[in-house]
Amino acid sequence: MLQVHPESVARARAALLESRPTAPLITDYSQGRVELSNTTFDNWVSKTVNLLRLEVGVDPGAAIRVDLPLHWMSAVWLVAVWEAGADISLEGRAELTVGTGPASDILVVLDAFGMAAPPPGASADATFPADARVMPDQLVLPAPESGGIHGGPDAGGLVRAALDYADRVGLEAGGRLLSSLSPSDLVGVLATIASPVCANAAVVYATDGGSEGITAIANR
Repeated sequence: MLQVHPESVARARAALLESRPTAPLITDYSQGRVELSNTTFDNWVSKTVNLLRLEVGVDPGAAIRVDLPLHWMSAVWLVAVWEAGADISLEGRAELTVGTGPASDILVVLDAFGMAAPPPGASADATFPADARVMPDQLVLPAPESGGIHGGPDAGGLVRAALDYADRVGLEAGGRLLSSLSPSDLVGVLATIASPVCANAAVVYATDGGSEGITAIANR
């Protein structure tokens, strides 16, 4: 475990990026096999934060629902919302919805390699990954304070919950977490990205994670 608890998932991710830039953060088997290093993930997060703040006009403190299944794009969106200063809304109020359905404010086309074009006739405010791909690779605006869970843990509380969860499932620094949990509730959000990042570890997405959906693998 980290000896010093970071203030936010963003701070934990920055430390992980600095210490292990080329190490895999996510190995996703939801559409074949795709592996994202910490550097590649960081690039997608930066582009997505720029999309949210420059094009969509998301303000810090906004509540955003990420209605996506387990996929590396889901992890990008969760982290990008936090690093845009907004909160993830798991239930109740939301200023906008990121999802795959026609009513989504930001329409996501799930694609293993992030190359999907906007669907014909799409009427959403933005489409992903197409609109994010053209965004700058580095953050354009100064980073705001990180968000958390709307009506739940703030940025610091999210880190504490993530580290507690890593302890419960036996995830250690340098280990990998195998998960099939959807990021539709707090436990799913922790398993999808927050706990692996805050524990200085990695995560594997599989279609079947066992009866509890999750297990720690390959520690050390």
